[in-house]
Amino acid sequence: MAYVSSITDDNIAEDIVQDVFMYVWENRKKLLIKNGFHSYLYQAAYTRSIDYLRKSKTIEQYNLQAFNNYIELYRTLLNDNCKVIEDLYSKDFYERLQILLSNIPAERRVVFIMTYFKGMKAKEVSEILEIPQRTVESHVYLTIKYLRLHMSKNDFFLLLFSLTFM
Repeated sequence: MAYVSSITDDNIAEDIVQDVFMYVWENRKKLLIKNGFHSYLYQAAYTRSIDYLRKSKTIEQYNLQAFNNYIELYRTLLNDNCKVIEDLYSKDFYERLQILLSNIPAERRVVFIMTYFKGMKAKEVSEILEIPQRTVESHVYLTIKYLRLHMSKNDFFLLLFSLTFM
């Protein structure tokens, strides 16, 4: 477990080690390992860890490519002056965003709006609202976490994209 944890996260390491031991147990009659059992376990764990890392890297690359394709498509639509699509999507998106923001506590909502839509720094918001800067940062973090859970992936990416370029 410690060896696999040095390669992957602890939760993943537990799964990999369990898979290795399940494989050994299920195939105990077929496996002919005598003196090198420890070496076999280490090699099997290493191989499965590397396979996991390759697979997760492929998934991350796919997600990044899908995100880039989505952003490029949205940018193309905006650059083509497709006013109808922009108006429809923007109106629908901002309506959903307003509904979600109305479901969070008022102070958290105000902090998020001041930070992202008005472009204020956390320190400025904390001075205006007379709350600690760490509380402002916590409100922003919790709001983004809430939005990520309750928005579709496309809408959340659009939110991040629009907040980045405000």
